[in-house]
Amino acid sequence: MKITSQLAIALAFGAIGLVAPSLKAQTNKIVINEIYYDSPGEDHGSFLELKGTPGSSLNGFTIQTQNAKGNLTNSIKLEGSIPRVGYFVISQDNTVAGANQINEAANLVNKGGAVQLMNGSSTVDAVAYGNAGTAKGEAQAAKDTPSGSSLARIPDGTDTDNNAKDFMVSKPSPGVANGSSVPVSSVSPSPLKPAPSAPNTTQNPSLKRRILFDLTKHEAAGNSDWRIDGGYSEWADALKKLGFEVSSLTGKSISSNDLNGAGVLVIPEPQNPFSDTERSVISSFVAGGGGLLMIADHRDSDRDNDGWDSPEVFNGWDQKSPANVPLEYQKSLDAAKTFGLSFSLQSSFQDPVLTIAPLVKNLMLEGVNKTGIYVGTSVDVSSGTALMGVNGKTYFAVNTVQNGRVAAYGDSSMFSDGTFSDGTRNKYNNWANLDNAKLAVNMVRWLAKDLN
Repeated sequence: MKITSQLAIALAFGAIGLVAPSLKAQTNKIVINEIYYDSPGEDHGSFLELKGTPGSSLNGFTIQTQNAKGNLTNSIKLEGSIPRVGYFVISQDNTVAGANQINEAANLVNKGGAVQLMNGSSTVDAVAYGNAGTAKGEAQAAKDTPSGSSLARIPDGTDTDNNAKDFMVSKPSPGVANGSSVPVSSVSPSPLKPAPSAPNTTQNPSLKRRILFDLTKHEAAGNSDWRIDGGYSEWADALKKLGFEVSSLTGKSISSNDLNGAGVLVIPEPQNPFSDTERSVISSFVAGGGGLLMIADHRDSDRDNDGWDSPEVFNGWDQKSPANVPLEYQKSLDAAKTFGLSFSLQSSFQDPVLTIAPLVKNLMLEGVNKTGIYVGTSVDVSSGTALMGVNGKTYFAVNTVQNGRVAAYGDSSMFSDGTFSDGTRNKYNNWANLDNAKLAVNMVRWLAKDLN
């Protein structure tokens, strides 16, 4: 958009025979850099991408969208700031890896419309496309895209205040540099449905794609089978579709070599305690930038009958059961002191099935209205943030510990798809219930720093 006061300055320079500095260099503004609104078939993975100076705050900024007649269709309140890579991506759903914010309103109207970036009541940038009619953009509207393509500024950030000149049809490239221009004539009108974008380590160097599900603490004991080829297989498949490498951590203990190169460690309802050495390894992993997901269940969920249940494994020995514990295992993970999050020891198998809801706004909770606690235990938050709960109790909470992230959820059944590694099934497919699947994926993405 043209800035009147700067235009006057430029004219003044010209009037006295000087060359005016670039208006674009002076404004250093945030621009709408790419829009992807028409995926093949039913729309999925739509996104808007902003480009700006890393660290620029987006507080007070909104995205407003219009249809071809210029009528307001949606408004998205932006959160956070421009990441260090210079791109900020707002996606329709969680299939866009590296998205900084998820909002269903990022699914724009096809064929023609407009997008405006607002700071308060001021228009910072605007793009009209297709048969936009009276929709507000800059000069001429950009052309409409074939299905499966995006409109992108090439080179990135180019802004002549004419949408038709600045935007080209391109291959979608959320969070990375544009430049793969595609002549309209060479694009198939019905391309194959694109696979979800993989997490991009160029966009976010701190993102590590390897997700480990722990099995060293007898997590598959009894009727739990919390394995990526059992009860958690659909969860694992959903993560793989986003480009994550998902594997199991086997053996009897966890070493620093086991966690080398990993992004997230998932500990789903452990049945055996951690040693002092293992606690130190896991603590160092998180402090160095790793993500840790602790999943517990109710008290007395001792599936291998050794005296330990998951709340006690996470919290430390309760001095009661088992009767005797070697010193190096008594603290176990000592989660309250180590990570600021622990699990209540007051629950039991008689606790009710609950539906929990968000307590605060959070990027992980975009599109998450309710998830399940199928007889679990609440989370005690000594430091960190309570995200979801009910009846005055927290059941999902997170914390940052030095360079890493930690999450705690009070029920293991929430993530289960009802399958077992021996090929049998039960009738409880909780993965498909409520917004369980969406939250499960978002948790891992946040821990992997794929959601910021």
